[in-house]
Amino acid sequence: MPAIPLTHAECFRLVGSPERGRRAMVSIDGRPPVPLGCLVLEVGRLLIPTGTDRTLVRASAGRPVFVEFHSREHDGTKWTVAGMGLARPMGYADLPRPLPRTTVTKEMASPFENGIVVDVARLTGQRACPPAPEVTTA
Repeated sequence: MPAIPLTHAECFRLVGSPERGRRAMVSIDGRPPVPLGCLVLEVGRLLIPTGTDRTLVRASAGRPVFVEFHSREHDGTKWTVAGMGLARPMGYADLPRPLPRTTVTKEMASPFENGIVVDVARLTGQRACPPAPEVTTA
């Protein structure tokens, strides 16, 4: 499958649709990546809720964060989007109003007590489309 490069804006459209909630592999300051739920706020920002646990908030404040998203669409198209940014503690003003409903991650049902906001510098990605079926003539 040939890979098609994606622009920063295309990457944000992919990770933000059809729902703004998505699972990502998140690595903070070079630590091993862990799967976390995140919410795509707008072009350039991700919110990663941490529930009542402030450990991740303390460990990530001001640190570089690497995020990577993977998806396989119903038509067989696959895409990967990755980016880096800086983390900061979530503030009350960072919460989207109204809070979007998402079915992607269970941990987003009520965990917005704490979290981090990742101001993403740049997302890059690629999309791989399945090969077209061969047409044979008889």
